[in-house]
Amino acid sequence: MSTPTVYLADTDGTLFTLSEVCERCSIQTEIIIEMVEYGIVAPIDLQTNNDRWQFRPNALERLRRAQRLRQDLELNLAGLALSLDLLDQIESLQREVNSLKHQIQRLHGG
Repeated sequence: MSTPTVYLADTDGTLFTLSEVCERCSIQTEIIIEMVEYGIVAPIDLQTNNDRWQFRPNALERLRRAQRLRQDLELNLAGLALSLDLLDQIESLQREVNSLKHQIQRLHGG
């Protein structure tokens, strides 16, 4: 099996190959591919051949976060996927709470 070339977009539009992603995140190629399979990180277009995958700018940080959780909590990939989904939901709810607080302050002149 050949190693796919995976591209990862940085915030400035820079693309990283799979080997660069592995180096920057200290994750083996096979683990990143498995993380894609578990939905932990997703390429922009799953229909493309995996040697042409591209990822959104936040994928690098998500991979780093996933790796920290995996190492610190010794989670398997299914547990890791669930944990990241729950953390994403918490962050989304926190943003919504902050937005609602801001709206309430505006309505009450504060």
